[in-house]
Amino acid sequence: MTKNKTAPLTFLIGAILGAIVFIQFFGLKTIDPTGTDWIYNNMGDVTQHHLGWVYFRNTPWTFPIGLTDGISSGSMVSCMYTDSLPLFAVFFKLLSPLLPDTFQYFGLWGVICFALNGGFGALLLRRVKDNLFFTSVGSIFYSGFFPSIQRIPQHNTLGAIWLVMAALILTLDYKRQYKHKFTPVVLWTVLCSLAALIHIYFLPMIYMVMLGYMILLVYIGKKKRLAACTFASSTFFTVITMWIIGAFYGNGSYVDGGFGAFSANLNTFFNSMGHSKYIRMLSTTRDQGEGYGYLGMGMLVCCFLGIIIALSRLERREGKALKNIREYYKSHRVQINAFLIVFIISFMWAVSTTVVVNQTVLIDIKLPRPILGVFSIFRASGRFIWLPCIMVMTTALWLVTKLDKHSAAAAVAICAWLNYMDLRNYRDEMHKQYAETPAYVSEIDPVEWEKASEGINEIIYLPLPDTYKTYMQLYFTTAQLASEKNIKLSSFYLARSDYGVLAEYADEQYRLLTSGKGRNDALYVFFTEDDIPKDTSGMTFYKLGEYTAVRVKK
Repeated sequence: MTKNKTAPLTFLIGAILGAIVFIQFFGLKTIDPTGTDWIYNNMGDVTQHHLGWVYFRNTPWTFPIGLTDGISSGSMVSCMYTDSLPLFAVFFKLLSPLLPDTFQYFGLWGVICFALNGGFGALLLRRVKDNLFFTSVGSIFYSGFFPSIQRIPQHNTLGAIWLVMAALILTLDYKRQYKHKFTPVVLWTVLCSLAALIHIYFLPMIYMVMLGYMILLVYIGKKKRLAACTFASSTFFTVITMWIIGAFYGNGSYVDGGFGAFSANLNTFFNSMGHSKYIRMLSTTRDQGEGYGYLGMGMLVCCFLGIIIALSRLERREGKALKNIREYYKSHRVQINAFLIVFIISFMWAVSTTVVVNQTVLIDIKLPRPILGVFSIFRASGRFIWLPCIMVMTTALWLVTKLDKHSAAAAVAICAWLNYMDLRNYRDEMHKQYAETPAYVSEIDPVEWEKASEGINEIIYLPLPDTYKTYMQLYFTTAQLASEKNIKLSSFYLARSDYGVLAEYADEQYRLLTSGKGRNDALYVFFTEDDIPKDTSGMTFYKLGEYTAVRVKK
């Protein structure tokens, strides 16, 4: 079999192993397109994503095509801001007449992501060493990547680490001679557009890798025009893609607080955060779960082994180690510089301006408000640690291949086995929570809901506090029932919204209600008991779980 013909088999084996990993963790029930019990029993981000899809599905087609109606009093919002995976949301909305009334695609997306993580991981390793055993076993590190496992059951769209690996593959192929010289431009453009249709946080990661690619093109390939075309085409078509799905529609804020808090701890590569069978949890500050980058015990052993191999090879050469390092750097200066630039930028962005080790703040730089606003577009900066993670993993595996054939195979197999063993407790925890989830039963009494919702067109949440996004349970339990009757919501948990507009609408509705001019086609839900009007004459009360709702008597 020729070298080129091994690529499909390499990808296929990695993808199959990735799908098996997913099923071991989350079972087959999550893949069932009519099964939503796991989504509602484990209410969180994936519940928001699914409910966003339901409302998007019920919205008549518009342009931009990604707009969702009925979940914000301000205006329609893009399905991008409910993180409903626009790539699948638009596709399945086209098929909506053929789909059952209850339909979810997030389990399907999960198994596809794990398969692609494994497949692209194998292809990435193929650039290191074209050996089927090595790429197959090594792919398990990518499909069993701890941060992906953490994201898939909740912030589902962030499981697509394969986007980063695809960018690294394109970079390593910078010398490849394509049949058409602009093929890499097209590939980068498609990759960036896909990232915009999956989750916007992957775009900066891809552009960081693209920076390294352009350095290699310019300083080694002497292809400045191709580098410029790659950046220009990718940026132009990404913006067009975002415009088509409604990313720039409305007046919501693109920024949010939290930059510096949602960061990566300096211990991130070693901190299992309780998911390791063998390595204890290290301390972090409150919100640093976003910067989860644990490599796994097997990969940490692989990294340690890689360092020993590198030092050993340097010592075996004639001359001192430092001299050998200088010579190696001189002959590979551009490649090393490109690697370091990408790694350092992504690592520093992940760590942010608040540098923390365990719970000790080493550096805390206060940025001017305009600059902070720009950085806050991607406030969860800790997520950018995934790129350095993939780079470290791939480098460690590359160093292991410097051993003789049999030793390298044994080392990779043992490290992969250690990583798998390290995952056992995490696997059991996830399998029990998602694969064995019971039938969902709403905390809202169905009889009470039928009485409360009969003939209403909108649920209005009153009055709207600036902390309204912390009331996820209230929003999700009421929205789940409201979506079945196409009842609109005055506000919802969104990634991007204009609080001022939402609060103004809620205040106006509250004023009308308390002045005796409330609407009889609305159900008013109060965040706290203290928010209930003093004069309740002319109102009918309902209990929706732990929250109180009223309707105006006709």
